[in-house]
Amino acid sequence: MGKYDDKRRQFQQLKSLSNDKFWEAMNVLHTRAYAAAQRHYSEAMDIELTPRQKQAVEAKATEIRELWDGMETVDTDATGAEVFKPAPIKEG
Repeated sequence: MGKYDDKRRQFQQLKSLSNDKFWEAMNVLHTRAYAAAQRHYSEAMDIELTPRQKQAVEAKATEIRELWDGMETVDTDATGAEVFKPAPIKEG
């Protein structure tokens, strides 16, 4: 079975889902992508930035996600493949 067959099978599975199950599956895929991107940027910051710079970037990213975009949490109920790093604790 080739790569095309795997994609076709996945497509057929998605087509067979109900509306609610489809959006649940999309939530899982998007959550995994978000977590992977978060992990990639975190690893890059570990290499390129000082700990203080990294902390400032993470704090600003949390502010943008929560205050600007109104995304306080990302639903991860059905996502086991990626683990989110905890948000920095706000003092004061």
